[in-house]
Amino acid sequence: MRYIVGDAGNLQRLYWAVKTASEVQAENLQTLCEIFLRKFRTISSQGKRKRGFLKSKWRSAEPHFSFARELDLLEWRERELWRLTFGAGRTFIALWDKGNVVPPRYLLLAQLLTYDRSFLIPLLLGLAEANYDFSVGKFRGLEKIAREAWEEVWSLHGRELQSLDPPLPSPKEVKDRTLLHHATARVRFLNTYEGIGLNMEKLQRLSQQFYDFQFAPQMPSDLFFRIGTALSGARPTEISGQETTDRALEALSVLQRADHASGYGIFLYINEKSLPSHALDWNSYVTHVRKEKPFSIRASFRRDDFLVTVERVQQVVR
Repeated sequence: MRYIVGDAGNLQRLYWAVKTASEVQAENLQTLCEIFLRKFRTISSQGKRKRGFLKSKWRSAEPHFSFARELDLLEWRERELWRLTFGAGRTFIALWDKGNVVPPRYLLLAQLLTYDRSFLIPLLLGLAEANYDFSVGKFRGLEKIAREAWEEVWSLHGRELQSLDPPLPSPKEVKDRTLLHHATARVRFLNTYEGIGLNMEKLQRLSQQFYDFQFAPQMPSDLFFRIGTALSGARPTEISGQETTDRALEALSVLQRADHASGYGIFLYINEKSLPSHALDWNSYVTHVRKEKPFSIRASFRRDDFLVTVERVQQVVR
């Protein structure tokens, strides 16, 4: 996730970025950023010593759109509009706006771990090993910990990272300032009051829960059990049977568009609304909606997702 940098990590501004893209049909990021600033520059400056956007240019909003894209809340392809993703993005907005879940932190942690765990887990372990003092509030020494994390990632995936377009820099080539930008955005998102607000104990448990998967090709199917355990200290109870049906139907009613909803989006919605006491395993969930009534499954344009709808009951005319 090369674009989690700078001022990214503020959840309120992340929400405004996603909300702006969902309401405005725009291809150009500068247009979105300018609309974002016109709508929110005065609100974002509220609070003691809080840095706002009163005198900022459009690029000051760019990190929040980039962060949303990195979390797969927004998508953009060349010569196409910025828009909500049908899965995580639509669910994120629905939970915040309709479900009054502010912020949907389990969803956001799942997305961050899904797309950033190779760098994030070594970074969290480095913070724990250094017993990093978050209370200082000035992000001192983060670049050193970030460099050590990047060295670990590079030692295992250097050739793959060099083949990207554009290629990523090696630990010898990357500047301390760049490393600091990457580290502060993640710390702001995970630890500060502007973000999710996790203390060192919870962050350490989070890194332990996902340590074996930091370089795995896929996330574990029980990822929300692991997130729940990290944040609460106790493993959630599994949702099963009719309860899975009921919660999936609730999610479908909120997320559906043209009678369909993202299967992954429903999964995120159920877990966000059920944690910390209960959680749903991905494999169990997929099996349930494929086999149990009244659900019907369709292929999605994304390989990592599918569409869910409810079968219509046909009335027999006599």
